[in-house]
Amino acid sequence: MLFNSFSFLIFFPVVTLIYFLLPRKTRWVWLLVTSYFFYMNWNAEYALLLAASTGVTYGCALLIDRAAEVKKRRLILIAGIVFNVGMLGYFKYTGMFVDLINRLCALIGVTARIPPVDILLPVGISFYVFQALGYMIDVYKKRVKVERNLFKYALFVSFFPQLVAGPIERSGRLLRQIDTPHDFEWKRVRDGLLIMMLGYFEKVVIADRACMYVDAVFNGWANASGAQIALATAVFAVQDLCDFGGYSHIAIGAAKVLGIELMTNFRQPYFAHSVQNFWARWHISLSTWFRDYIYFPLGAGRGSAWRKAFNIMVVYTISGLWHGAALKFVAWGMLNGALQVVEGMFPPHRSKHPKAYHLLCVLRTDLLILITMLIFRAGSLSTAVRMLIKIPAGFALPAMATGFSGMQALCLGICIAVLFAIELIHEKRLSLTELTDRLPTVARGTLYLLALMAIIIFGVWGPGYSAQAFIYFQF
Repeated sequence: MLFNSFSFLIFFPVVTLIYFLLPRKTRWVWLLVTSYFFYMNWNAEYALLLAASTGVTYGCALLIDRAAEVKKRRLILIAGIVFNVGMLGYFKYTGMFVDLINRLCALIGVTARIPPVDILLPVGISFYVFQALGYMIDVYKKRVKVERNLFKYALFVSFFPQLVAGPIERSGRLLRQIDTPHDFEWKRVRDGLLIMMLGYFEKVVIADRACMYVDAVFNGWANASGAQIALATAVFAVQDLCDFGGYSHIAIGAAKVLGIELMTNFRQPYFAHSVQNFWARWHISLSTWFRDYIYFPLGAGRGSAWRKAFNIMVVYTISGLWHGAALKFVAWGMLNGALQVVEGMFPPHRSKHPKAYHLLCVLRTDLLILITMLIFRAGSLSTAVRMLIKIPAGFALPAMATGFSGMQALCLGICIAVLFAIELIHEKRLSLTELTDRLPTVARGTLYLLALMAIIIFGVWGPGYSAQAFIYFQF
């Protein structure tokens, strides 16, 4: 069930209404039932995988809590990790490994081939597996107390707003909130709905409209000019932010309506002054997960500069693999890691004109990120290389000649300008809810109504509309 589908627009109000009508002590049970119903709408059989990951990590955490010997605790932890990573690996990477083996056989002259496999990736598996593993590791490290109620733990893993594309929550935050009954509070519900509205604006007005131009250029890149490829890459950067950021805003807003606070997942990433700062602002729940559960255990920045560089490269290579079973994702991850390693070699520069220098750093960072974005979006690594070469070699204007109408381009441009203004407001440490609270009641209500109408009018809807899946569902 997609957030931008009509079924969810019915599902969520019904779930919320019944949630607040139920006795406080039983509301979490309703959330558990509806979360599994939400997930089973994609494929009922995949709920078995969700339940398996939940059951194994729940059982391992209990055993770890009871075990006194360090060696025994470690073995139980390893067993839980192997099961979950193995399950994730089977569904996500079997096809890639079969293809690599066949290529290797061809290189060494072996005629035998393994038949290609086509295993459908269960939606959200990368997200809920990482969330469950984080809990188990936190119990092992004694950062959190073990959850003895299986069904409350199952809700922690399956909570529907963030189940299929994050944010990847920590047990120390979400489990505690699940245990706390939440009453209806108008201001909190209103703030949650506003955050959801921002998410829908980003997804159906900007991301789905940007997708038209991006797909036209990237699918026909051989006939596109360098200017078209460059512009499409920039538009994709906006699409990716609005698609994934839009999902995160809808998830955070929906959870807030229900009384649960999820972590911020995006914080104005294109205002970043370095690649490292970009990754402190983009998909924060995943970046901090890798930091806490891989980078820190590897030694983080301790030791020599070479050791730190190695640790960074390991983390971002794994991050690339997490995003997809293809060489382009590995290259994308390694490039992001390498850029941070290079940045670390140069000490911060003190300029006589700090504002101008900061702006220059932001523009430089965005240019580097755009290069990585092209690799991320391209059909393959070899295609990405050809497209990068074609940008300067075949640069020719105009850049819009792909059947994307002038009216569509104008609408997209205006909406991106509105988004930029919103991002700038957030960068100034203000929120939309804080700003609207300063308005008189009538003006505030009028603004809400106009924003809702804008989403309905300018959103990518219409006859035969089929809700566009979010980009990160494929990961």
